[in-house]
Amino acid sequence: MESEPAALPDDALAEVLRRLAPHVLAVARRVCTAWRDAVDDRLCGSLLPRSVRGIFINFPGDYFSEFFSRTSTGPAIDGGIDFLPCLCMGVKVKDHCEGLWLCRESSDRALPRPREYVVNPATRRWASLPKRPRPHMPGFNHTAHLAFEPAVSPHYQVFLIPRVPWRLPADGESDDDDDNPSLESEWPPASYPIHVFSSVTQRWDETTFLREGEAAGIVANMVSYPWYDECRYYGVYWQRTLYIQTKNCYLTRMSLSDHTYRVIKLPGANELIGYPNNHHLGRSSRGVYCAILDVLNRLQVWYLSESCGRIEWVLKHHTRLKTFEYVDYAQQLGRQ
Repeated sequence: MESEPAALPDDALAEVLRRLAPHVLAVARRVCTAWRDAVDDRLCGSLLPRSVRGIFINFPGDYFSEFFSRTSTGPAIDGGIDFLPCLCMGVKVKDHCEGLWLCRESSDRALPRPREYVVNPATRRWASLPKRPRPHMPGFNHTAHLAFEPAVSPHYQVFLIPRVPWRLPADGESDDDDDNPSLESEWPPASYPIHVFSSVTQRWDETTFLREGEAAGIVANMVSYPWYDECRYYGVYWQRTLYIQTKNCYLTRMSLSDHTYRVIKLPGANELIGYPNNHHLGRSSRGVYCAILDVLNRLQVWYLSESCGRIEWVLKHHTRLKTFEYVDYAQQLGRQ
């Protein structure tokens, strides 16, 4: 590919670009500034007309995700997912990656195994996932995470990550947790079998990840926080790597290139009050970040540096936030 787009009339170049697959267009935009401008200028209003400008919030006790956005001068997606089937049962956005959403039914009338969907809000197209396979370990559950890189492939994957419940049943009929031998097992294990759904095969397959370095601890250390429910398991995908927040202030870094993983201690555990409740993973163009907000409204933003063979957290911001008074929160929120 040349350093500059071909010298064609605008309508002819637009027609050529329109015939390319989306992931090829994404690669073309990264060649140089001229190619990026050519793709954006000629396809504006056709292939790439809208974007999601806002955030989803899942409130406890609410069966739908609430979408918040600011008024925009350009075309934008309204955040509605009313085109999905069975919305009477409630659907929440559970994960997202590069414009795709992972949605799941959520209500007191939902099926024992709620249905899940991968949704493209720009095209309003969706695909229903097959039922999740059962966890390898009795009593455990899963959290699901999307992996999608349109510049590389138009296909996506969904990873089911085993989640230690807040309390494991004892071995046999006894209620004594000490009777369960699995409590003394390493967690995560040295060999980590993961169920993976691929949009290519349209089925769940099993992939084993091998641990590099030490485990976070033992299973018994991971079941002590009953408040640490599924919504605390944030995850982000960046450069063929899945980063998942887990219990006891750890991050699991899973490489999809060589099927290895390692656990990394999250930052700031001893510096902010109420830390385990208030850390959140995110991603930018540079990589993975972790934001921490404690009960005194102090905010820290850390960046995960992965250069020169070293992985370490670097503090980027430290400030104090001004927030609503708790007793007048609803009234003040209504006036904003």
